[in-house]
Amino acid sequence: MRVQRLLMIVCPLALGVALVSAPTRAEPPEEAVVRIGMLSSMFKDVKPAMFNALSKPFYSLVQSQTGLTSELLLVPTADEMREQMDAGKVQFGVFHGFEFAWMKAKQPALQPLMIAAPQYRPLRAFLVVHAKSTATGWNDLKGMTLALPHGTREYSQLFLDRSCQSLGQPPLGFFGQVTSPKTAEDALHDVADNRTVQAAVVDGSAIQCFTERNPGRAKQIKVIVTSEVFPPSVVAYREGSLDVDVIRRFRDGMGTAHTTPLGKQLLTLFLMTGFEPIPNDYAKALADIVTAYPPLPPLSDVAK
Repeated sequence: MRVQRLLMIVCPLALGVALVSAPTRAEPPEEAVVRIGMLSSMFKDVKPAMFNALSKPFYSLVQSQTGLTSELLLVPTADEMREQMDAGKVQFGVFHGFEFAWMKAKQPALQPLMIAAPQYRPLRAFLVVHAKSTATGWNDLKGMTLALPHGTREYSQLFLDRSCQSLGQPPLGFFGQVTSPKTAEDALHDVADNRTVQAAVVDGSAIQCFTERNPGRAKQIKVIVTSEVFPPSVVAYREGSLDVDVIRRFRDGMGTAHTTPLGKQLLTLFLMTGFEPIPNDYAKALADIVTAYPPLPPLSDVAK
């Protein structure tokens, strides 16, 4: 629903940008299309038709900000993104921070260009139970019901998956039931009700919003496990694969996208404040998250 409402705003804005920037005289030949890959997991709850509709204002934003003609591609996995960037099929890739850390270990030529700055920082996931619960960790919740809200971010999913795997089972085996409330707020209300749901996994933005909107209900829940800090998502390129001027234009143009009406609407849709320079401690954050969440071996290797 949030996507649909914002598309009603951003699509007319995109048309306005396109009309304003439409050439009034003969232009030199167009540059090659810059292909921007985004992981499918970033749109796992968005229907293909909605993604296609969202792509149009994005193209307009890139064109107006950078002067580059772009194409937005959905890429199934981080490994495939890395391979397509190696092959020159994708020029800029948008990765979850932890997956970029895994891919850079495989391909050192991958370089971070800018972070997709989240509205709420730092990025952490939380295991939440009722305030009166005696549970102090994952082990105390075995066989109980967990709420995992629709649209859960990938780092929260990773936190859940690895925590359960460390206890010998995937989430659906560890918990007696895993529900899928429509929103994180619904999940936290379910925990606060203390009836059919005993725990929830949510991120920091969910807890902050729930506390601000429901201060009384917020007293009925508590956090018992907190994840490590996850590095924010990142726009990356492959070193040596792009002209330095293209890199500069993309970085500088998208770095000010949040100052435009269209950019502000699109960024709000993705719960972002803008594209920011790579933090000084980003390399350390990548190394730390690989230590905490090492990449799993391919299934073919496990079978051997």
